[in-house]
Amino acid sequence: VPFIGEIPFYRPKEKKKLGKNEKEEKKIIVRDGSRDLINEAFRVLRTNLEFMNDKEKDSNVILLTSFNPGSGKTFLAMNIGASLAVKGKRVLVIDGDMRHGSTSGYVGSPKIGLSDYLSHGVDNVEEIIVKEGSCKTLDIIPIGSTPPNPTELLHDSRFGELIAYMREKYDYVLIDCPPLDIVADTQ
Repeated sequence: VPFIGEIPFYRPKEKKKLGKNEKEEKKIIVRDGSRDLINEAFRVLRTNLEFMNDKEKDSNVILLTSFNPGSGKTFLAMNIGASLAVKGKRVLVIDGDMRHGSTSGYVGSPKIGLSDYLSHGVDNVEEIIVKEGSCKTLDIIPIGSTPPNPTELLHDSRFGELIAYMREKYDYVLIDCPPLDIVADTQ
């Protein structure tokens, strides 16, 4: 597997004390024109990813996973997506972790999304695409309703059809998935 980049550990400068019912605000740190260490690291990763993608024209769908929870998959997915979007690429991030919906938190966890589309609760895929506010060419498909059967929904042919459609519509499709060995969804 080719090495495409290294992202340093990121911790916000000021960690806000959260109340019992408060959730940590999710934000993208990649910004156009920013020259700090982490933005440079994402630029290097983006450049290498684009170089690899030019050689393999059908490799614009990228699945992000890990072996354990809390390893930064969502952080990476959103910031890689933002890094590509800053350069004018059309990017879609799909929240493929239908048990937790971490990516969905970046757009306020809408009530309709991927699970609703896959279960035929929504027929028009355009209805589940949400614009990310800070990058005009970055879109997100949130999980929507938390399903009781995420593995079965992802295994259905409708998911494959969705990916095929999005592969043509976007320059990059990033799928933020749960850890590999925790649940069967990623496989």
